[in-house]
Amino acid sequence: MAKPRITIVGLGLIGSSIGLGLSLEQRDFEIVGHDKDHTAAGQAKKLKAVDRTEWNLLSACEGADLLILALPLNAIQDTLRAVAGDLKRSCIIMDTASLKTPVVAWAEALLPDSHAFIGTNPIVASPTGGGSAARANLFDRATWAVCPTATTEETAVKTAVDLINRLGGRPLFLEAAEHDSMLAAVEHLPAFLSVTLMASAAGQPGWREMRQLAGGQFESSTHLLSADPQALTSIALNNLENLSRWVGLYIERLQDWQRLLIAGDEDKLGAAIQGAVDQRNRWLAQRSAGQWEDIQSGELPDKKMVYGSLLGMGRMFERRAKGKDEKK
Repeated sequence: MAKPRITIVGLGLIGSSIGLGLSLEQRDFEIVGHDKDHTAAGQAKKLKAVDRTEWNLLSACEGADLLILALPLNAIQDTLRAVAGDLKRSCIIMDTASLKTPVVAWAEALLPDSHAFIGTNPIVASPTGGGSAARANLFDRATWAVCPTATTEETAVKTAVDLINRLGGRPLFLEAAEHDSMLAAVEHLPAFLSVTLMASAAGQPGWREMRQLAGGQFESSTHLLSADPQALTSIALNNLENLSRWVGLYIERLQDWQRLLIAGDEDKLGAAIQGAVDQRNRWLAQRSAGQWEDIQSGELPDKKMVYGSLLGMGRMFERRAKGKDEKK
């Protein structure tokens, strides 16, 4: 009997790191990879993040028991449309895009009822992107949002939790709309602020000289511009209301800071800056430790159970065991 198969579509930082993390220990399943960038696919194979790669998307997904779409938002809909009719009936699909509401809607519209879908989003901190930065411990103690809906099958949720647990992550259960509103504040808004900073500085008459003075602070503040502009545009268009609201709130806060500067009160300005520094240091410490004492992220399954119901494939292993018992 063929081994259970996991297919990872998208072999960048997230997809390749998932493959590496799943390959740390002995396993009884095959990992197949696909990426439209043949260089990325070859790199993932070289890193041993996947057992083999398929250049054809449908060939990669054929026979998959778990399909992981580690793709940017703007590639999810077309991929779902392309593979929907060729997946095995029991295949479970999960994605890792940074928006959930549109992805859930696409999955409900495009996937047959026989396929279980779960939207997720791993929150990782990596100074560089791409498959070359992939590592097996990328998700260690990292928050991993899991966004089931009222109709999400329990097997899909269990699949996601088992996967996250095996990779060392910590699931945080959120509604898709709640997730998207929060991500607008802490991920999408910073990306657009970097766009604004770059455009504002470069648009000044003094930029010719100013650019020579731009050092590490400016570089780090505009770092998010290294992301795919098309992907950033797609995120904005699919999260317009949330992003617009957070931009409005940010403008209000900027005006508060402007008033502090105009007032020139050293004590008040210093206290405001110190307060922000303290909040950031506290957040960094909590993230590093993976400990968020003031929230409940849901109970994690015991790692011992992961092999018994590996990645939500417990039904498959149960059928195998039943078949062996019947033969006896």
